[in-house]
Amino acid sequence: MWLNSFQLHLGWKHRLMVVMTASIVLWFLRKYLSFLIGDFQDFKHIDISGFCNNGNIQDLGYKNMRQTGHISAQRSIPLHNNITQIASALASHPMVRLNENKVSVPVNVNPNRWTQFAGAGVWLPEYNVYLVVSRVVYTRPGVSWPTISFLRGQIFDEDWNHLEKHTIEWYGTKMYFPMVFEIPAVWWEEGGFFGPEDPRIILDEGVQGAEPLIVFNMISDGAGSPRAMWIHKPFSNFTTILTIRNEERRPVEKTWAPFFHNEPSAGKRTETNEYLHFVYSLRPLQVLSCMTRSGECDWVFRQEVPDALAELHGDTRGEMRGGTNFVPIPIDGHSDIQTYIGLPRTHLNFCSAGATYRPEITVLSGVESKFHIAYASVATEFGHTLLDEDLLSNPCIKGNILIPSSIVRWVYNSREDMMEVSFSIADENIHILRLYGVLSFIRSLPYYSRFLALDNPHHDDASRNFRWSVVGN
Repeated sequence: MWLNSFQLHLGWKHRLMVVMTASIVLWFLRKYLSFLIGDFQDFKHIDISGFCNNGNIQDLGYKNMRQTGHISAQRSIPLHNNITQIASALASHPMVRLNENKVSVPVNVNPNRWTQFAGAGVWLPEYNVYLVVSRVVYTRPGVSWPTISFLRGQIFDEDWNHLEKHTIEWYGTKMYFPMVFEIPAVWWEEGGFFGPEDPRIILDEGVQGAEPLIVFNMISDGAGSPRAMWIHKPFSNFTTILTIRNEERRPVEKTWAPFFHNEPSAGKRTETNEYLHFVYSLRPLQVLSCMTRSGECDWVFRQEVPDALAELHGDTRGEMRGGTNFVPIPIDGHSDIQTYIGLPRTHLNFCSAGATYRPEITVLSGVESKFHIAYASVATEFGHTLLDEDLLSNPCIKGNILIPSSIVRWVYNSREDMMEVSFSIADENIHILRLYGVLSFIRSLPYYSRFLALDNPHHDDASRNFRWSVVGN
């Protein structure tokens, strides 16, 4: 009798355990499948079409130059901001007119007077965090244009979670983030468009203790108040204006795209490059080299465009301007040739309401002091990963501004090929887009196998490539 009761009792416990186990398994399956389905929906296949420049003028035909391929993109990540916190931190600035109390009443902050956008980021491997520098704009009451801009630094972890009250220590100096960088800016009452704009940030990777460099444009106190390019070192709090030697300063300088053009050398570098290169313009292609300490700049390359190709094309599909920094593309076995990838923005003019901005993928190649555009894609929107259906459907109004600000990080190895790019949408917010397969796409281009296969990079064909770099631009 008691034995039968024990067997029944054991059977009941066994059945209960089976039911509980099955419930747990089903719960995990639902969560896992939901994650997989959601993750799959977040990824988009992106077809990329563009033009290769092999330097052969006989290949100027559309079909000979056209190249297509594809990459993948993941739904973008919007970055955290806190307008109340920003306004409170900047309330004491003389140009800021928040309210009657002007200083310490964050509950009365009018968010319509503050905007944060144009975020450029860089991965800091020694700290295992991202540093993002963005433009904060204050607009005083009664006007619709920016009164003054500031640069704000924020720290994010590897998953793009914002880190409040985060400390970075650099050679004994402690910095507390988020923070507004101390950049001296000229201003006067009733004026506008003061302070730093369009920040870019870059790090000389592979050098222990390297300090990131922030590049921006800002009105200076020179005659005529020209808008000039500047460099700011955020950890050592050093700012200098950039000046092209032996030339009169132009009224407006902006949209210089920075990159480090390090000389090919064996072994690991121990010192940061003292020179920062800039793509000054893409048509014609012009490259500057600037000393980061003095700010003095010299022309490294100025393209001479043949008369047959010098005329403006008049194509409403636009031209390339500014955009992100350029980062090195790994080339095995070709130490004399250096290639870089960047995302300029295309200035499109097909809308009567104004310009539309879209990114392009561009490959820049260099041999010593000669450069050329090796590849340029057509304008792309990366599907629905950045813009929603409403913005995509209104490219002339709501969705007219999609500007790439920086290549934040590029991870490539035998298992991974992931690039993170920061974007501004409608001059209102900052998004991070993850692109997959960019290196594979570049290596699939005929240029990669044809030009780089030359045993001697100074071969006549290579020189011809640089001379005809206007092709495809």
